[in-house]
Amino acid sequence: DYAKESMKSFLIQRGHTIIKEEEDYEHDLITSKDGKEFYFELELNISGNFNDVNDFKYPSVSFLGRKIRLHNIKPFYYVIICPTTGGAFVEHSSKIYQDKYKVESKVNQPHRKGFDCFYRVPKTEVNFFNVNKI
Repeated sequence: DYAKESMKSFLIQRGHTIIKEEEDYEHDLITSKDGKEFYFELELNISGNFNDVNDFKYPSVSFLGRKIRLHNIKPFYYVIICPTTGGAFVEHSSKIYQDKYKVESKVNQPHRKGFDCFYRVPKTEVNFFNVNKI
């Protein structure tokens, strides 16, 4: 998938070694660098194109509340990538999953209906980068 492949390339070019990438309903990607392990959860953003904080059209970045179970297993970097531009934002789960960012919201989409929990972090507090820029 685009998110995983582009993030793997981005990290390998920055000296990371891929430890785990197969799907197992836990972290999407585990890497190591300089003797330290890094955990990642990866998603695609299909709600609009963006390159950086200036052209991201929303005031906050919305992270899925159900991913908190992964944080409880092992804290991770949550990365959301725009497949059109390669623009991405990343934040560590320890910063995301705070009560001050928690929002319950009604969801009415073909594949999901009802109420869901989100963590909305102001976009000025989230790190932006581009997976295509080496």
